[in-house]
Amino acid sequence: MGKKSTAIFVSIVISIIGFTAFFSLFPHGIKMVKEESIKYEGPDTNISFYGGMKGSGSATIYAYNSTLTINNDTLHGNLLLKGEISFSSPSMLFYEGKFFAPSMHFNSSSLSVYHEGKESMYAPAAGMLEGNISMETDGLVKIGRGEENVSLLSLILPEDFTRVFPLKFERLFLINGGKVWINGREKNFSEYVFFRGEGEYSSSLFQGHAYLIASDGKFHEGGKRIFIFPLKLVILWIITIVILIISIFIKKTTFEERDEIFAGPSVIMPILFFAISFYLWNSNMELILGLNLFDIREINTVNILFILLSIVPYLVAAGIIGFPLRVATSSIFEIFGLSNVGKMVGRCLGFIFTTLWGLEMISTVLNLTLSPLLRLIA
Repeated sequence: MGKKSTAIFVSIVISIIGFTAFFSLFPHGIKMVKEESIKYEGPDTNISFYGGMKGSGSATIYAYNSTLTINNDTLHGNLLLKGEISFSSPSMLFYEGKFFAPSMHFNSSSLSVYHEGKESMYAPAAGMLEGNISMETDGLVKIGRGEENVSLLSLILPEDFTRVFPLKFERLFLINGGKVWINGREKNFSEYVFFRGEGEYSSSLFQGHAYLIASDGKFHEGGKRIFIFPLKLVILWIITIVILIISIFIKKTTFEERDEIFAGPSVIMPILFFAISFYLWNSNMELILGLNLFDIREINTVNILFILLSIVPYLVAAGIIGFPLRVATSSIFEIFGLSNVGKMVGRCLGFIFTTLWGLEMISTVLNLTLSPLLRLIA
């Protein structure tokens, strides 16, 4: 077996072992995106949010065409419940100062139930309410993972948006006006959209964390920028252009003969790094937007769009981050006659930094690809 064949064989073995080991150690990927700290203080009518919720406090519950199962009783029709209540619901919406839900579990030390003009007292009370439910409460409510309910979401999101942007709509926040702090700094925008958040709400005050804050029709971007691009990205492209120009005029053939051995590995090894890079990208996009390509079971129009919403931003990140890094790295190696080694190292680094920096600059990437969809909310 020649040196080239040996190098190809070794690179294939390393790729298979590396691929298997990585996915065994990190079956759910690695969390590489950070949540923004969010605080809102203002009128109830300026904030809407949706997700799984639980809470406790003084509450008034209105239920229409509903079924109430409480202790050993079952009631049907229009109902009114009042008292100190602890509750939980897998899908609940807060909108215009009220909570809405299709079902709710509850507990209370003392509860008044009004049904067909009759009041009944339950002390203690435990049960479940199903139907058309709305609630007012001054207690503390925690918002987290939940189940998607299209009929509830239609109150705060237009149908066009849910059809065109098929992410997983849960733990979703919208804030219009009021005082909003992002990572401790007060920001003033005409409109906010919070995707994928968790937190607590009580008496016009929300505190929590959220991935990907979109504001004023675009994804919110921070840090130093030159025009629409992060300063770090502009520096990367400048360095790449300088290195490329230098490599054109300064080239040596010192290691060209040995470099031929790496012709095969320069193609094989980057495949491993691409697989790891895209896997990490997919797992983090699931955290941010709920997009997971591995959950797709059939090909249809919605799922094709679903796939594009994850792949297109990755390709953009590969173009604006991975490409210049690959060119810069390979150009440095080419100066010493190591063209194939440079291609291998450059491609591998390019794929890794496509995910590392791409997720760090995810707001920029999404603004270049998906921001027109946000205008459907306005």
